[in-house]
Amino acid sequence: MKSFHRSAMIFIWFVAACFLTINILRVDIKEATTSSHATPPERSEPIMPSITLDMKRLEVILSMNATDITYVDASGNHTTHPHMGGKDEHGRWGYVHDETALKRTQPTFEIRDDDDRANLCKSGDDDYKVLTEKVHVVDVANHTTTMRKRVRLLCLVYTIEQNHNRIPAIRETWGQKCDGFMVVSNKTDMILGTVNIPHEGLESYDNIYQKVRSIWAYIYDNYYDVYDYFHIGGDDLYLIVENLRHYLESEEIQLASNGGQFLPNGYESTQMPLFLGKLLSEYGNKDKLYLGGGSGYTLNKAALKSLVVHGFPSCFPHEKTSAEDMMVSKCFEKIGIFPYDSKDETGAERYLQLAPGDQCTLAPGEYGKNNKLWWYHKFNEHDKEVKLGTDHCSANAVNFHYVNSDLMRRIHALLYCYCER
Repeated sequence: MKSFHRSAMIFIWFVAACFLTINILRVDIKEATTSSHATPPERSEPIMPSITLDMKRLEVILSMNATDITYVDASGNHTTHPHMGGKDEHGRWGYVHDETALKRTQPTFEIRDDDDRANLCKSGDDDYKVLTEKVHVVDVANHTTTMRKRVRLLCLVYTIEQNHNRIPAIRETWGQKCDGFMVVSNKTDMILGTVNIPHEGLESYDNIYQKVRSIWAYIYDNYYDVYDYFHIGGDDLYLIVENLRHYLESEEIQLASNGGQFLPNGYESTQMPLFLGKLLSEYGNKDKLYLGGGSGYTLNKAALKSLVVHGFPSCFPHEKTSAEDMMVSKCFEKIGIFPYDSKDETGAERYLQLAPGDQCTLAPGEYGKNNKLWWYHKFNEHDKEVKLGTDHCSANAVNFHYVNSDLMRRIHALLYCYCER
């Protein structure tokens, strides 16, 4: 049976390759543009990768259908949730946030005084060890890519007014590194850059799924054509933007987004949906897999369009729950979209669910609830290849979670060499 399955997958891969080749060769080359640095490939010329996807990842890609990434209006004239839009600081509907404002202004990260330096730069604990010996920031400005243009990344944080005190640390550290950045709240604050996007039901932790439905609808309605990738997470997320950008621009992700055989040449009208993050299982149930939400997950254009246009209208449209990550994963599954394995080449995790010192020093856990990380061990039981200790974390990790403002500033200071070593 295994031999038959492998033969069937190889045949499917061959058919898909032929299909991609035919479609690439049919594209009109008249609109091809030139570059002052290099001559881009003709629109009909397939770009061969230097790598291949492993069978596990290729099976996921071949199990899904390519999505036409042309924008389709799904707003319904903004009369009902989740497409009702945003409100300005005076409560008026129709507000469209300037998501480029933070990148233009770029608040300065500063060490305030000697006491602040001592707190940020203290050594000897697990956080310090991970941030100085294991995880590092990729120099994306000098790394090469086969892409005709760099990816444009929109970063989203969801919060509530009571937690607006968490936002300044995000703004002065990682938020400004995204091409676009937005904080979605229940209050629009022009100084903090928060935007009120109302949703069905109450503003409460037990209704985050409805909040996220409205966020994704707002993003699709207003920013879909501007960005290539969209990352969302909670207000206790630290995102290493350079590492995420490096991953999204890698040959692996380009290849996966283009069907698994050829690299995209920049003229594609269809794309394979990519749903990227940390794969977890609900209490160890391998039949209930989902991507963790508060720590953040990433969608490409095809995934975002599929979720908003084809998923949300019929996928638990009135469900009230805090488990937005499980619900979004279920909605993707209902429309035939599955998580893509985001581990690095060593099997280490790129998308991390915990703070540095907790995540990257994992030891075999006791499942009793006296261990604060019992849930993480339990929710990883589906993965028989999960690594422990510092091997659990990729050197090119893209995020940390459960990070308060003080730890956020400390992570930033250590990763970006504000501290003497």
